[in-house]
Amino acid sequence: MLIFFAPNMLLGKNYMMNCTSPDFKTTAFYKFDSANEKLLIRPMKNKWKDFCNTNSQSEESISCTFNKFNIIRSSTVKKEDDYLNKLYNINFIKYSLVETIKVYKNNNLKEKIDNIYKCRKIKI
Repeated sequence: MLIFFAPNMLLGKNYMMNCTSPDFKTTAFYKFDSANEKLLIRPMKNKWKDFCNTNSQSEESISCTFNKFNIIRSSTVKKEDDYLNKLYNINFIKYSLVETIKVYKNNNLKEKIDNIYKCRKIKI
């Protein structure tokens, strides 16, 4: 009987992790539903939101790419003459999150910042 149920126990459909920014100012929970390819986020003291559709900080052209357990979310934030490209690389195998921010001024790359979040696996 155990042999029959073992493959189902090993192939979970939901994964969750808690990530904190390098400066310890922001913390959020991330939940990935692999069956429906849906990524949810819950910042501290807020409700669950679909991270691929959530518009924070006046983001434009939000898109998510799902590659098994690696999700890449990209967006653009426009400010007068310059704009930011934000890229979140979320990996539910390594339980890691890397945020890459590229600052453009007059369509020229001015600055690139990589923020490596501290993440831990949460059992559900």
